[in-house]
Amino acid sequence: MRLPTLALAALAFCCPGIALAVDLPPAPVLDDEEEALGSGWYLRGDAGGADPSISRHSRDLGSVGFSSLFNGKLERGVTASVGLGYQASPWFRAEVAVDHRFAASFRGARFASNGTNALDRGEAQATSIFLNGYVDLPLWDGITPYLGAGIGVSRVRFADYEREVTGPSGLIATAGLRSETETVLAWTLMGGVAFDLTRNLKVDLGYRYSRLNGSDFDREAAIRPGQINAHEFRIGARYLFD
Repeated sequence: MRLPTLALAALAFCCPGIALAVDLPPAPVLDDEEEALGSGWYLRGDAGGADPSISRHSRDLGSVGFSSLFNGKLERGVTASVGLGYQASPWFRAEVAVDHRFAASFRGARFASNGTNALDRGEAQATSIFLNGYVDLPLWDGITPYLGAGIGVSRVRFADYEREVTGPSGLIATAGLRSETETVLAWTLMGGVAFDLTRNLKVDLGYRYSRLNGSDFDREAAIRPGQINAHEFRIGARYLFD
């Protein structure tokens, strides 16, 4: 036992650098999460198409001489959104977003008590403010699937409405219906995939289900705006600030 001890002592005396390397292993390199996330703030923008539908529970009760709406449809439209968010961790982010659904045509049919029919036509559009939260799943380098949900309010406007009344002999009359604007509760569910182009720029491909919920117009409304659902497919970009 005495010989190995003396050999080590001699090695330390003659080669102090080697002895120091043996005694002190190199310190581990720690990932700097703050540096990876930058400042955490980001700006997002996207656009896409929306395929809206009208819930049966949203249809009005009709009026004197006209039945409730039995066949109504909103045409496909275009949406656009911008948002300012904060990446709190690699797994979670939150943002405030402003969303606009551009005007889409509406058509709806009714029966009349005297055997005539009525066709309602017009346009609907909506501007919304959402508070969104996302769970990011950074499972692959440069590719990040995510799930999200949002809640907010939407300002819905129905405009350029008219009602055509027809009978067996053709058009009987055309009457204008006044424009209406209403603020309703809105919520969304989202999912998609983000692809890294650079350290600061991502391209986003996503799906969103949205619903305008909780109100109706006090008039001979074509539909209640509180029950408009939409399936939306979007493409956008997200820029992360340093």
